[in-house]
Amino acid sequence: MMRKQRAEQLSRILFFGALIATVVGATVQMRAQEDRATKRDMLEIFTRTLIQIERNYVEEEDPVELIQSGIEGMVQSLDPFSDFLTPDESEEWKVRTQGKFGGLGIQIGIRDGWLTVIAPIEGTPAYRAGLRAGDRIIKIEGKSTRGIKLQDAVKVLRGKPGTQVTITIKRPGVEEPLDFTITRAIIEIKSVPYYTKLDGGVGYVRLTQFSSHASREVKAAIDSLLAQGCNRFILDLRSNPGGLLREAIRVSNLFLPKGKAIVFTRGRAWNSDTVFVAPMEPEVDPEIPVVVLVDPGSASASEIVSGALQDWDRALIIGDTTFGKGSVQRIYPLGKGYQLKLTVARYYTPSGRSIHRERKRAKVSFQELIEENQDTLQADTTENEVRPVYYTKKLHRVVYGGGGIVPDIVVERKPPHSLVSKAFSKSAFFDFAVQYYNEHPDIQSIDEIQITDDLMAQFKDYLKEKGVEFTDEEFQEAKDDLRYYLSMDIAEKYFGTKGRYAMSLRTDPVVKKALEVLESAKSVEDLFAYMEQGKP
Repeated sequence: MMRKQRAEQLSRILFFGALIATVVGATVQMRAQEDRATKRDMLEIFTRTLIQIERNYVEEEDPVELIQSGIEGMVQSLDPFSDFLTPDESEEWKVRTQGKFGGLGIQIGIRDGWLTVIAPIEGTPAYRAGLRAGDRIIKIEGKSTRGIKLQDAVKVLRGKPGTQVTITIKRPGVEEPLDFTITRAIIEIKSVPYYTKLDGGVGYVRLTQFSSHASREVKAAIDSLLAQGCNRFILDLRSNPGGLLREAIRVSNLFLPKGKAIVFTRGRAWNSDTVFVAPMEPEVDPEIPVVVLVDPGSASASEIVSGALQDWDRALIIGDTTFGKGSVQRIYPLGKGYQLKLTVARYYTPSGRSIHRERKRAKVSFQELIEENQDTLQADTTENEVRPVYYTKKLHRVVYGGGGIVPDIVVERKPPHSLVSKAFSKSAFFDFAVQYYNEHPDIQSIDEIQITDDLMAQFKDYLKEKGVEFTDEEFQEAKDDLRYYLSMDIAEKYFGTKGRYAMSLRTDPVVKKALEVLESAKSVEDLFAYMEQGKP
């Protein structure tokens, strides 16, 4: 009886103890909520802070710029892909997504402090005017470009189609400066800068971005290659950072049958949960073998396409683990040319996997994010057991979520020799290629470009003239890498971007692997039979 009374007594003590703890906890929480500033409080504090800075800060500051910095800081705290766009940045975003602007049609960069033509774009006013790679733009409308920022130069050179701009060029090998008055025109940035028929009837299509006309360009390339008799395809999405969601869906639909799910999105807003399916019949027969090439620079829309084709067992993915950007951004106009690019949803591949990789840092360049996650990317290709497992829709193969698209066949990246980076830092490849182009003006085909041992010896001397420090042993170790990059730069000087791609494909190890896989593949089933035989 005594034991029972003690038990009841202890039970009452525990009950009242829990009740007191609950009351105390609730009281503390209520006080914390009362002490916490409201949204209205913080807006008032922001205004007061701005007033104090305007009145009392040691140096005069532009209040508009201060407010803009405040908004930027707020957006940067969200994630690396949300962004507050100024009017200039909004215009650049429009150009990247629409792929059109009024301008001259030249790729430009800064070399030795001077604005320099990297390459004229074929068929543009600059191309027709005779501008060459290596030309220094020393004046724009009579004003020196020495020390000009690249974005400022772009702003001046672009303009309304039909208007004119005069630039003064200093050309290597020509003593006097040359004046060019060029009429601006609509310049279209190609999403598909290169496609070709490779050996064995393999069609190769290089897609560099998902702008508003990406699917149209891919379709045109495929139609042309089909007409040439191609019966297998390589879609190269390496270093493609993405773009428009609708274009990712349309490109996927070129290979996937009507009605197949391509991607679905989930977000907090009521209209964020959506399933996107292939709306039309595919351009490429479902039995035609397809290989998709990816790397750590393949992100967003590139991952939607590669993920959908992998999940439906429609294509083999070859290369290296992709970037892992599984989020969707939407643009919201804010007025006065400002826009908000805001992450509104996560996307999921047809098997249900999210390939999103959380990033620690906000608002850094895409290249910095790739470099920051290099170790993680390498680990993903070898430690898939720690990642969520999913299964493909048709063959029930294992695929992984949580950190990019892991290729079916991994071709590990071999980083170039450190001497290559030193040569790039001195613009050695570009400048030597310009010199070679001026000394050999009669080359008519890419086959005439031969990077002989004698030419490499000349390049070795040129590197020393440029102040690049290295030993004879280092040069020998780096020789193949140096030859590769030099060959592409020289080809580009003669034949533009197409020449660079054509030269690159000759020694590209990932393309070689794709061709090996496709060599005996007469159908999609043959691709996966190759995998089952353990040949990779």
